[in-house]
Amino acid sequence: MSKSVVILSSVAAKNVDAFNKSGKHATEAMENGCVVTPGAKSTTAGEGDVYVCTISTSVDTDIFNMVYEAPVPVVAGKYKGITDDPREFEIPATNTFNMYKPQVGDEIVITADGLYGSKASNTFIKPISGQKKLGWAGDATSVTLAYKLEGTTFVSIGNERATAYKFRCVVA
Repeated sequence: MSKSVVILSSVAAKNVDAFNKSGKHATEAMENGCVVTPGAKSTTAGEGDVYVCTISTSVDTDIFNMVYEAPVPVVAGKYKGITDDPREFEIPATNTFNMYKPQVGDEIVITADGLYGSKASNTFIKPISGQKKLGWAGDATSVTLAYKLEGTTFVSIGNERATAYKFRCVVA
């Protein structure tokens, strides 16, 4: 299965360092666009500023951060030594990743593979209990993070066009 591709069109975290943190998850690999709940800071030597993250089971009260590893330059035709296709990129469990705290008004583009469930007539995405990907929903209620669909688009990857959606953060 393809991994998500995320484009941060206009996000506050690009200009406010306080919204950017480092995290890690002990048991699950992460990909761009996953949402995690930061916990306590790691006690591992050399990881003083790394938060140990979990997958939420309390979407109505948890604070969320979104995993986002900035694009890596292609070296010898490979991203991070794996492939030249960003849909194959993920961060292995226990590895440190970058994450940011979404803010109301942030605009992102995310490929369809980065979302849980089916779009159907849904016009919002929000955290789903026990899932690391945002899921399609009919409303933005009862959660601490939600994005509203702004439109359908695509992301060019090599000679392919991957279906993607543009969202604006409405709850954070």
